[in-house]
Amino acid sequence: MGPIDELKQEHQAVLTALRILEEATAKSGGAEAADRVLDIEQLLGFFKVFVDLCHHGKEEKLLFPALEQIGVSREGGPIGVMLAEHDLGRINMSGMQSALGKIRSGDNRAAGALQKSAVAYIDILRRHIDKEDNVLFQIAAAQLSAEKLTRLEIDFERLEKEEIGPGRHEEYHAMLDRLQEKYLKQ
Repeated sequence: MGPIDELKQEHQAVLTALRILEEATAKSGGAEAADRVLDIEQLLGFFKVFVDLCHHGKEEKLLFPALEQIGVSREGGPIGVMLAEHDLGRINMSGMQSALGKIRSGDNRAAGALQKSAVAYIDILRRHIDKEDNVLFQIAAAQLSAEKLTRLEIDFERLEKEEIGPGRHEEYHAMLDRLQEKYLKQ
């Protein structure tokens, strides 16, 4: 699988995690609330490590510079938009983490803040993924040389090992499978 297909495949995992987050944060209270908090914490770990460090790392450190080298604009162009959306996602992640910390401390009023940040995060990432899959990745696939794509594939593998470590990718997919069964198979 080439590097662009790898990023698209990772997007599918992200979209699954977003659907799970949507379901988990839509509910409040009840006997299973503590269990749901643990699940949301696991999802936030996935978003922080898999999405931000690994996936966005591949884009920000490797793909975007490769696209800039062939003339794709950062300032006022698609790369700048993608970077700004990564930053918006990080802001919403911070909001979810803060609200979850308050919930853990017994402040159940923070559930509304958690849901608000989650809704914003879900919205920005869904739109972001659509733009990348249907615009930016199309440009990359059409304009990057076969040599550059091969180099990206090697560099992606190296970055993944350095940022999340061996076997973590598979652990995250197993977690998503478990949470998908719990939240989306009803």
